[in-house]
Amino acid sequence: MKIYVIDNTGQIQTDLLISQPNTRFFSDEIQAVNAVDEQSPDLILLHYHVRNKETARYIDLLLTISPTSDIILLGDHLTEDQIVHCLLQGAKGYQNITDLATYIDKIIKVISEGEAWISRRLTSCMMTAIRKQNSLDNSDSYYFSGQYTFSATHQKN
Repeated sequence: MKIYVIDNTGQIQTDLLISQPNTRFFSDEIQAVNAVDEQSPDLILLHYHVRNKETARYIDLLLTISPTSDIILLGDHLTEDQIVHCLLQGAKGYQNITDLATYIDKIIKVISEGEAWISRRLTSCMMTAIRKQNSLDNSDSYYFSGQYTFSATHQKN
């Protein structure tokens, strides 16, 4: 698995991922974008502090140039809103940086199997955010499994 680590804080220790032979480290966000554009990595470990409030947009950029890459957001006790915003932009999971050494092998395994790396609590937050977004987009009616349309009155199609 080809792994790119984008971290300008120095918190992700190189020896942490030394067992992964195809791992490259980037402290410069522009160099990282260029490298992702040249060779789409399988997994990108992105520290939130590389772009701070612009991290969600950076995730969108990375996935635009490399749509097959999976991104795991790393950070120091980020708020649920910060994490959910990045997940909604396409990140496949979140890991607190202090526990990365404990979970890195599991993260790689889970992501390589096509699954996400998020807690049940974050899953609930994501569902709430999606529901809120959908209610804004479809405020008049809702459509479920081809059988019912719900609006001001309940009617069968």
